[in-house]
Amino acid sequence: MSEQQQIDNRIPVNIITGFLGSGKTTLLNQWVNTEEFKDTLVLINEFGDVGLDHELVQSVDDTVVLLGSGCICCTLQGELVQSLATNFIKASEGAIPKFKRVLIETTGLADPAGVISTLNNDDFCLEQYRYDGTVTVLDGQFVREQLQKQYEAVKQIALADIILISKTDLIDADEIDAIAQVARSINSSAKIHPMIKGHITPKIMEEIGPYKEFSKQNNAQVKEWLDIKLPNAQGGNLSLASPLRPADASFEAAVAKPKIIAHTNIESFAITRTTPISSLTLLAAINLVQQQYGDSILRLKGIIDIEGRDKPVIIHGVQGQLYPVAELDEWPEGDHVSKLVFIVRATVLEQIKHIFTQALDNPDESTIDYYRQVIAAAEQAGDYEDEGVEEIVLTDNYKG
Repeated sequence: MSEQQQIDNRIPVNIITGFLGSGKTTLLNQWVNTEEFKDTLVLINEFGDVGLDHELVQSVDDTVVLLGSGCICCTLQGELVQSLATNFIKASEGAIPKFKRVLIETTGLADPAGVISTLNNDDFCLEQYRYDGTVTVLDGQFVREQLQKQYEAVKQIALADIILISKTDLIDADEIDAIAQVARSINSSAKIHPMIKGHITPKIMEEIGPYKEFSKQNNAQVKEWLDIKLPNAQGGNLSLASPLRPADASFEAAVAKPKIIAHTNIESFAITRTTPISSLTLLAAINLVQQQYGDSILRLKGIIDIEGRDKPVIIHGVQGQLYPVAELDEWPEGDHVSKLVFIVRATVLEQIKHIFTQALDNPDESTIDYYRQVIAAAEQAGDYEDEGVEEIVLTDNYKG
């Protein structure tokens, strides 16, 4: 792995999303007052809509204030790139303190994919910032109704790296497990934590790996990150990532609740290969399914045995945006087995699976030749390091 892959000095950006009233702002109020999140730029929609209860110690202009905790708070006003660029320049010029992280709180009905797309498509953002994962807050009291009626609620789960179940003091342990189970059925690899009144350590953000290039890789993390096996339905409760449980049940234990059903069917599937895969074949297969079913592919991730490489390659895409490709130091358990996991709309699952599998097994030579020419042209122009050309081409071509 090159030094550039190991160390990424760009400013990390995290998204906090969840339906109105789920507890996003309560969480934000807790986090911006911690040591871990001081020197953070907090982007919200409007000050009047968000109840940040910290003292606003200094007003920089009509949109920016400095919080007593050392954080910078800025209204988005619908212009994410402008906010990121303006505050970066202000910090560089000394008009505001330099910040080491960005937290973006979306509106309740926001689709996180739009923010991720902006971060991954704007040249300035790509140069100065890196998307560092999404935290989705689920309202423990009302998530049942939201998942039945709102596709956005389902998508917020599918795109999450960490899922927080709020208001767990108002529901019982069985309900927490039911929420966790339906969340895992949508996104099986996201970490899930119960939460009461926003009280949860910011250290959970360290769990967003193993994709982070700078994080210490380990086999257990990689296996869990790619695992799509759902818990045994007959096995009872699910284990959660935190021991936190409500002290009292909020209703009669003898009353059985109906199963939580999501409004829109989203399912996961995996494709495995025991022989190395050509990087060009993989590129062609990804782009083929993306062109035909881009809106229906919410997430793609995998560990790949690329021809000509000794170490495994990690790929990770969210709603048509492929993160920069990373390389792990070793294979989990030593098995050189490629595994790709898709989170897709259930109605087109079989089509996506068939097309992608066929593209791997029977690659179209004209398509392969096209990508070969693209790489050759890039090498000739000297735009990319030879070692990383294929990764960059993969990134540039996985855009919906």
